[in-house]
Amino acid sequence: MTSVLPEAITDFITEERCKETMIALARVPSPQTELLEDEPQLKVFIATAVEPRLRAMGIDNIRRDAMGNLIAELGENVTGRSLMLITNAMNQPQSTMVNAYAGDVDDGAKYDLPGEVVLGKGVSEQKASMAAMLTAVEAVLKSGIPIKGRLVVLCCLSGETGKHDAIRSVVEGEGVRTDIAVIGGQSLILSMGNRGRIDTFITVHGNPSHSSKPHEGCDAVTGAMELIRLLRENVDLSREHPDLGKATMAITHLRSFPDSTHTIQDRVDLTVDRRLLPGEDPDEAFAVIEGIARRLEGMADPASGRNWKVEVRKGPFMYPSLVPPEGPAVRLITESCKEILGHEPERYYSPSAFDQGYLNHVGIECVNFGPGEYRFAHTDLDMASVTRTRDAALIHARVILRYLNDAP
Repeated sequence: MTSVLPEAITDFITEERCKETMIALARVPSPQTELLEDEPQLKVFIATAVEPRLRAMGIDNIRRDAMGNLIAELGENVTGRSLMLITNAMNQPQSTMVNAYAGDVDDGAKYDLPGEVVLGKGVSEQKASMAAMLTAVEAVLKSGIPIKGRLVVLCCLSGETGKHDAIRSVVEGEGVRTDIAVIGGQSLILSMGNRGRIDTFITVHGNPSHSSKPHEGCDAVTGAMELIRLLRENVDLSREHPDLGKATMAITHLRSFPDSTHTIQDRVDLTVDRRLLPGEDPDEAFAVIEGIARRLEGMADPASGRNWKVEVRKGPFMYPSLVPPEGPAVRLITESCKEILGHEPERYYSPSAFDQGYLNHVGIECVNFGPGEYRFAHTDLDMASVTRTRDAALIHARVILRYLNDAP
């Protein structure tokens, strides 16, 4: 590890300090529930685990938007440069994980990770990256080096919703924009892009009858099968990206009603998950699926001759993302890794979508980088490496100083 950072910062960003922060965050539950961003525990997490920590750093310019996302701004704002560090409160529910909120510490070698690990729900995705960003900001402030540009630290209520509502509320509702942004990532690898996604909710309506008399009803199950055939034959999935692969479509939910025996079903609910490549627009993809689904209304159940009816609703979506290799955010992370760790970060393209797609869509160049461990996400071994969290904090501190001050 090099000494490109001032000693006051490297002395502060230690594994012990990062471990303490990871444990503290892990011990405050902030789970995804059916209330999504309206879940009260998320606001409690921000109010008790995040905001007091920021205020203790001496940050006074802290506010909430209409949704409840936390926005902290600092710096002299005299260079014309701005940077956003984005953290997220929401993580997966406890499910079957034992001691999900204990913040247990274990030997990382058992899991092929360097140093110690902290276990807890959300550590592998949201909370290790949050610990690294918060530690980096605190280290810069405690060093006494003034931040000459404008630094924005967000804690969004989202994290597992599969939609951009929270970050859009900050950017569009509060007018918060920066030149570049960083969202947490995995294993100190730099994500260059990802596919997007749009969900379409479709309901096929028929008419019930006794299953011994299918000619008296209108079988919604048969209609749903016909709908799936139409989608498979008519949705164009021929586009392909050299790093992100092909555009895809999948049926991720299928349920029929009424839930009774020997009954021709009068309703089937489907969810169509359409994965989008860079350049594909969610609204256009939805319009194609809706148009194909509407064809079913001109078709008849072969058993009864009655026509099906169809409802189509646009569900949550996330934009695809792709950042240029020569972009400022990529250069900053790459240079910082090289100076702090002695090597450039591995680059990859993620199969999953998050808020970087929206930010890049509105002109805020955003990359994913952090110490999370996605192979343990959503499992009973939800964890992240303390060593990698320390390294990420050092890199974030270098990014803050290099971009906002032009030099450490």
